[in-house]
Amino acid sequence: MNEFWKEPMEEDGLTLGPEEALQKEIEKSKTLKVDRLRLRDKIEKLKSEKSDLSHKNQQLKDRLTKLENSASEKTGSSSKNSLVFVLFFGFLALLWFITRN
Repeated sequence: MNEFWKEPMEEDGLTLGPEEALQKEIEKSKTLKVDRLRLRDKIEKLKSEKSDLSHKNQQLKDRLTKLENSASEKTGSSSKNSLVFVLFFGFLALLWFITRN
């Protein structure tokens, strides 16, 4: 029990009394609590923003899938029409050559 009490040193080299040291620790604690609350709020905002962006991303993916499906259906029907058109004119050309000879 022969330990010496060392007064906490201030940044400028002055020693603080017990009340001042306690007051400084209380201020630090309050500052840390405020910072922690700000960070919690920011985390909650970021989580909600992430959720919104994920939802929008899924909507855009669904929309893109629908557009690709409708484009492939249009391409499929236009290729069928083109095939019928080519076969019809090919048949007419063949008939024309046969009747000419």
